This record gives sequence, C-alpha cells and structure tokens, in this order.
Amino acid sequence: MFPQYGRTYPIPVTFALIFANVIVFILLQLGGNTLYLVLSQTGELFFAGAYWQAFTAMFVHFDILHIAFNMYGLFYFGRLNEISYPRNQYLAIYFGAGLAGNLASLYLIPPNAPTGGASGAIFGLVGSYVARERKGVNMGMAVAYAALIFLLSSGPGVNVYAHLLGVVTGFVLGVLFSSAKRDLL
Repeated sequence: MFPQYGRTYPIPVTFALIFANVIVFILLQLGGNTLYLVLSQTGELFFAGAYWQAFTAMFVHFDILHIAFNMYGLFYFGRLNEISYPRNQYLAIYFGAGLAGNLASLYLIPPNAPTGGASGAIFGLVGSYVARERKGVNMGMAVAYAALIFLLSSGPGVNVYAHLLGVVTGFVLGVLFSSAKRDLL
C-alpha cells in the first residue's frame, strides 16, 4: 500500500507486473539455463506436460534489452490501461492476450524453439487501448508504437505470432469491456 495524504492505496497493477518481471529476470540470471528451460515455453516440453509454461513464459526475458523494451512498453501502455479499465479487466486483458499469444505460438513456431517475454501481453494492452480510444488523439500513438515494434521485432528469433495474437486479443477484450461499460451507463 502506498500512503498518500493519510490514506493508503494499493500498489498499481502495472508496477506489480513490472516488479514480477524484474524479479523473474534476476532469478533467471542466477538460475541459468536450467531455470530458463523450465520457465520458458517450448512446444516439446509443453505437450509433454509442462503446461505452466504458457503462463510462466510471459515473465521470461532472454537479455537486458528484451526486458528493458518490454518494461518500457508495459509502463507506458499499462498505465494508460490502468486508468481506463478496472483492475480485473486490466488483468484479464494482460494475461488473456499473453496466454493467447503463447498458445498460438505452440502451433506456429518450431516445437524446439524456446519462447518467452511479456510482449504478447503488452501488445494486448496496446490493442485494448486502441479499442478504448478509437476516436482519441492517443490512438495514433498506440498504432504507431505497435507498428514500430512490429517492424523492429521482425527478425530471426522473434515470436511475431505472440505479438499479433496479443494485439488482436487485447483489442477484442477491449471492445467487449468498453461495450459492456457503455451498456451499463
């Protein structure tokens, strides 16, 4: 809880997610290849029973630039989503998009290729923000960011399927949550 003017507020979800990603990154640096193998996702291990990997891979980052870019994206789009959606919807978008991207990747990339990163979930936040701000001036920034990251991250070893499924899932969930809110008003 953060104290502010005599009141306490819960830790923002975005900061909690950034903290969790950084802690896992530090543990992976200490734990080495074995921990990477257990927590990152490969089709071979997932289909052999390591089902947790679809979730844990969202917290696995392979180097300092990988986590730095993802945490910047999470900070920027996470905060925008946190003020637009209630906590439960924000988490549903984040984890729903991340899981959708990871599960699709199991069928679209080679089964022995390890995958990881929060970018599928973060692209989900981009998609939900676009869904929420379809008429807003900030929508251009969200679309430009998504396009830039797609361009910069299209290369060998990058899981563009997680990015693509993440942004689509986030957009769909954002439309559903935004429509439900309008229906209540």
